[in-house]
Parts: sequence; C-alpha cells; structure tokens
Amino acid sequence: MIQKHLATVELKSDLKEQTLRQFELHSPDCKYTVVLRCKDPSTAQAWFNTIQSNTSNLTSKVIAEVKDQLGRTGIAGSREIRHIGWLAEKTIGENEKRQWKPVLVVLTEKDMVIYPSMPRMKESWSSPAHTCPLLATRLVHSGVGRDSPQPGVELSFATRTGTRQGIETHLFRVETNSSLSNWTRQIVQGCHNAAELTKEVTTTCTYRTQQCLLTVHYTNGFSILKDGQEGSMPKLIWQYPFEKLRNSSDDGVRMLFLDFGGRDGEIQLDLHSCPKPIVFVIHSFLSAKIARLGLLA
Repeated sequence: MIQKHLATVELKSDLKEQTLRQFELHSPDCKYTVVLRCKDPSTAQAWFNTIQSNTSNLTSKVIAEVKDQLGRTGIAGSREIRHIGWLAEKTIGENEKRQWKPVLVVLTEKDMVIYPSMPRMKESWSSPAHTCPLLATRLVHSGVGRDSPQPGVELSFATRTGTRQGIETHLFRVETNSSLSNWTRQIVQGCHNAAELTKEVTTTCTYRTQQCLLTVHYTNGFSILKDGQEGSMPKLIWQYPFEKLRNSSDDGVRMLFLDFGGRDGEIQLDLHSCPKPIVFVIHSFLSAKIARLGLLA
C-alpha cells in the first residue's frame, strides 16, 4: 500500500505506442513503484488528474505531520515549512546520461532543501542532498522545457544559486500547469521574503589596497567600512543607496564591480573568493524592493 498524501505520481508515455496512457505511483521512500496502464490516454489523464489533485490538497496535512515529527528542531536550521512536494529533477545518471529522478523539495523561510526521498527518521531531515539559500537563489526559467519531445507536455522550471564554488543550477519538471504556477510563485515569494527577513549581508573585501567590510543592506544600500584596529569602530569610507546603482558585474573568480555613476567611475572590490553569492544577494534585494513597490505582478 502506498500512502497517497506522501506519494508522487507521474503521467508516462507508453514506450511502444508513444501514447500517454499509463501513470506511475512512487512510494515516499522511492523504493516501490506501481505502474498503471489504462485503455486510452483520456482514461489515464482522468485518473492522473484525480490522484494529482488529491495529493496536492493534502500538502497542508504533510506539512503538519513533518512539523509534529520535528518538533522544535526544524529543517536544516530553519524554523518554518512554507511548502513541500515532489518534483522530478534532471540529474546525470549512469554513462553520463541525463535522466529525471523524483526528489522531495521543501521550502522553508530561508532555504530550498532537496531530499532524494522522504526522510523516515527525525535526524535524516538534517542531512538533505542540497540546501540552496533562497536569498542567493533566483528563478531563471518557467514553462515548456526546451528538450520536451512533445511541445506543451513537459513543463519545467529552473533555479540558480550563487555559491562559493560558482553557480549551482537545478532543473525541475512538474506534471501540471497549476503545479508549475504554484511552485514558481512559492520560490519567487520565498526569495523576496528571505530578503526582507535577512535585511543585511556583510563580507570582507579589499578596496584600494585596504582591508574593508562590504555591507549590502536591504534598506540602506551599499557601504564600505575600513576594518577597525585594536577594538576601534570601523570607519565609513562610502555609502550608496540602491537607487544609485547603475551597473554591477563580476569576473566569476573574486572581483566585484559596482558603478554608482560617481566621480570614481566603476568601483572594484576584491572579495577574495567567488563573488556569485553576493551578486545573487544584490539581485534578490533589488527584486524584492521592486516587487514591494508593486512594479511586478
């Protein structure tokens, strides 16, 4: 028996006839799969829609059960669960061949957390396969997949996260338009909420041979402070609001370039490590501020 509210369902094409007249039910631990074949595509679609709708309606029940299991522990350092569900992620399998694999994705107040299956033990929730900070994550694609064999059938969305190792990309497939809309909305809102929740990010850098601190603040914008010595307070060198930012770029290695249109022209900052995390944070702050002004739907 497969528990419906924890299972994942996929509509599949019949390999011989190339028609969508079968669907699969995967158990929460991804160890068992039931393949159901219908007499025609319309019947398969009807069964799939019913099961998919029921499992989606039980999302709040799943969240409540996970919260009861975790208690005050939370998920991977987060306190809240905003959304949870199964997606198919494109991964590299045997012989370097790309394939879709079911994954459990959890959105908390600050992270997108990915598990290969539903954790059974309380401790397993603290060891996800991937943790993507929403503050450094952006949605880069949502709609019909480029590699879809049948236009309009394969729906997917992709995320990119700025990390110390560069850009981490995840491509997910969903089964319905409503699921695509829900997930993309949850992720975009999650990124904006994370920006408003975090407010400020600070990192060390070198500015004109001086060891400094770069602070990016959701409200106050950008500031460079010279490191204080022997317990003295850091000294403010310059500060600019987001409204003054004309352009930003990076070299993908360690340099960040900011142009505020001042007399000094483009400002160069050596971050001593990959600049992608701070670049993505800047984008999240800007996106959240614009959305808050109502300029985005």
